[in-house]
Amino acid sequence: MLGLTKKLALPIAAALLALTASAASAATLDAVKQRGSLSCGVSQGLAAFSDHDAGGKWSGFDVDFCRAVAAAIFDNPTKVTFTPLNASERFEALRSGKVDLLSRNSTWTFDREASLGVIFAAITYHDGQGFMVLRKPEITSALELDKASICVQKGTTSELNLSDYFRANSMTYTPHAFDTLAEVEKALEGGDCGVFTADQSALYAERLNLSKPNAAVILPDVISKEPLGPAVRGDDVAWFNIVKWVAFALVDAEELGINSRDIDNALVLISARN
Repeated sequence: MLGLTKKLALPIAAALLALTASAASAATLDAVKQRGSLSCGVSQGLAAFSDHDAGGKWSGFDVDFCRAVAAAIFDNPTKVTFTPLNASERFEALRSGKVDLLSRNSTWTFDREASLGVIFAAITYHDGQGFMVLRKPEITSALELDKASICVQKGTTSELNLSDYFRANSMTYTPHAFDTLAEVEKALEGGDCGVFTADQSALYAERLNLSKPNAAVILPDVISKEPLGPAVRGDDVAWFNIVKWVAFALVDAEELGINSRDIDNALVLISARN
């Protein structure tokens, strides 16, 4: 995960727009400006990535990326609305225009870009699929999961990877697929399945939501490579470039050790030159 704080991320993005806005002309950008806010698709609740408290305040890595893009457009990180989406509906919501940007722990794959009409702007988090099991019976490896009942979320790469992994290792399993993580948690704690498979980041986040987190263990096996990142519609290259370069600017700032005071000074110089 990028280590940049929100305070640093937002002025970086604003500086980026100040340098490039005059050349930017995109249907999505025009729509966002006319609306007065960025519409960002996020998860329905995943700790550290996109989650909200009882008061409806959103926080997390994916949420802060949306705020960085909003800051780049409006010089104001608060001009963004968050739309919670489950895994099955997220890409259709993006394609239909319900959201301008999808920043929702989504894996960048060839098939998604080739068939869904979306493109990924950057890789912001490298993940991998794993397994979380209840401690009874004691299991130490995914290769011990033959004939297990396994919960998985619909519309994810985890479904396909699960099938491939068990077939490659000559094992069988009983799948229980659900639309939401809340349904997965209920099934797991209700005994419908004794195993949950997802990206490891999701496993660690969801274990915190169990009534007895210590009753579950995440196995060391990682069965896939999951490059996660923000996605946009594939028919607006100018908008894609804005989102892409916001991500690149955040990475560069972290590598260079640039802090918020440096960015504030840069903005003053840019404004003076303009």
